Amino acid sequence: MSTYHIIYNRLSRSNTGELEAHMLDEIMAGESLKYWNVEDIGDYHEFFRNIPTDDKIIVAGGDGTLNRFINDTDCCNVLQDVYFFPAGSGNDFARDIGKKKHCEPFEMRKFISNLPAVTVNGEERRFFNSVSLGLDAQVCLEADRLKSAGRKSVNYAVLAVKCIFTKYKFCDAVVTDGDGNRREFKDVLLAITTKGRYFGGGVKISPNQDRNDPDENMTFIIAHNLPAWKALIVFASIVIGKHFSFRKNVTVIEGKEFTVEFSQPTPIQIDGETVVGQSKYHAAAKHTVEL
Repeated sequence: MSTYHIIYNRLSRSNTGELEAHMLDEIMAGESLKYWNVEDIGDYHEFFRNIPTDDKIIVAGGDGTLNRFINDTDCCNVLQDVYFFPAGSGNDFARDIGKKKHCEPFEMRKFISNLPAVTVNGEERRFFNSVSLGLDAQVCLEADRLKSAGRKSVNYAVLAVKCIFTKYKFCDAVVTDGDGNRREFKDVLLAITTKGRYFGGGVKISPNQDRNDPDENMTFIIAHNLPAWKALIVFASIVIGKHFSFRKNVTVIEGKEFTVEFSQPTPIQIDGETVVGQSKYHAAAKHTVEL
């Protein structure tokens, strides 16, 4: 009988990652299950070598846990079948492919063969959903701080409004696409490159993006020329999916490669995980991930 090896992050979802993962006890009743906290896996090459090839791997968690797994295991030559059990706060990847939270685990290999990559400060990482500079990254950073301080739940919409008037510093940006076309923008609220349609726990930021696009195109969206009062309006329009109606303030570019440079350091989010003190990222499509 094959064993399902369930990889989870105990610290995810305000330290409830283990509890969420153990929902599989009921969903997969009768199966042989073994649980592994990511913090206890020191070497993934050795980890996979010690698991029979006919056993199965299940990654249990949200977008951040999935992102960490794919980056930690790149080129590990994983012979076992890999599944995903969506059990995070946002679950934007699962939502994008029509899956619901706590659904039956589904096979992942076809979704990770051509993930895009983002390079920040010389370090390259893969991403499933999006990478961005701007307000959403600032909100992710502030939410992480609140959770670290013991806050059980965070209202992201309220936090975003507070950040617009306090923490977030509007910047200028230079965007260069893969053909070398260079564009300049003032007073930027958000500069996001998307592989999927959703970000921020169900906000359809990029409704026309197709992660299975045969040409591997991504969608770049930048909200710009925004004083704080208008930024509130545009932010609200993003939440309800009406932001493309602001044609003077929201620019959309399709392509395989984008370099984004801000005029000053600001947080960057990669699938909801933040990197601080940076002012540039380079995103490129069609980056093969070998498992």
